[in-house]
Amino acid sequence: MFDILKKTLKTGSQTTKYPQIPDIAPAGFRGKPELLSDKCTYCGKCVAVCPPGVIWLTEEKGEKILTLSYCGCIFCGRCEEVCEGAIKLTGEYELASKMKEDLLTSIRRKT
Repeated sequence: MFDILKKTLKTGSQTTKYPQIPDIAPAGFRGKPELLSDKCTYCGKCVAVCPPGVIWLTEEKGEKILTLSYCGCIFCGRCEEVCEGAIKLTGEYELASKMKEDLLTSIRRKT
């Protein structure tokens, strides 16, 4: 038993100080998709290629609305690949929330 204790004390701590010191995502990490309203053409290409179907395009009261739900997003990046610059994958990965409504993001344009 003392051998295990000595070995543990020699190796030291192997964990990080998260959440006090946030971890930085490595290069190429596919984090939270971000919608950029000034570049979106509301063409619907991202809606068509989304495997879990968490992006949808609606129209109400003369506005086109593009909505993305992070609840089912698998962060595959297919929406960014087909989009013409309006969707950008970020390095953000902390998406904890108590309510599903907090995990929705939308952009709008008047038609």
